[in-house]
Amino acid sequence: MYFIIKTLFELKFITPFYEYFIHYGLHKYKSKTHKNHHIEFYNNDIKFEYWLLPLIGLFYYYKNYHLMLGTTQYLYIHTISHNYPQLLPNHLKYHHELHHLNKDYNFGVSSKIPDYVFGTLL
Repeated sequence: MYFIIKTLFELKFITPFYEYFIHYGLHKYKSKTHKNHHIEFYNNDIKFEYWLLPLIGLFYYYKNYHLMLGTTQYLYIHTISHNYPQLLPNHLKYHHELHHLNKDYNFGVSSKIPDYVFGTLL
């Protein structure tokens, strides 16, 4: 039971900060791959992030369940936010889309909490 409560806490309050810092870094260091993702958004041609699937498998193999579940959560919410935003809870429905409209804000994907903490919430 402890493992389940700890995991749920980490997915809600810890993992979003990993996502935030990675996403913020992609912008700060001007990642070409991430820039292409933004171009795909404007062209309405978002690609599924298949490269994350082997990473999720590696995390499972090495029994790093926190990173496995966190990466899965990111992949799920990021994919849904681009393709079926109406399926997300109201507080996340257009959060990531607003990031694509203003790349200096809304770096969080699965939560708005890091954006609130760091003053980047639109």
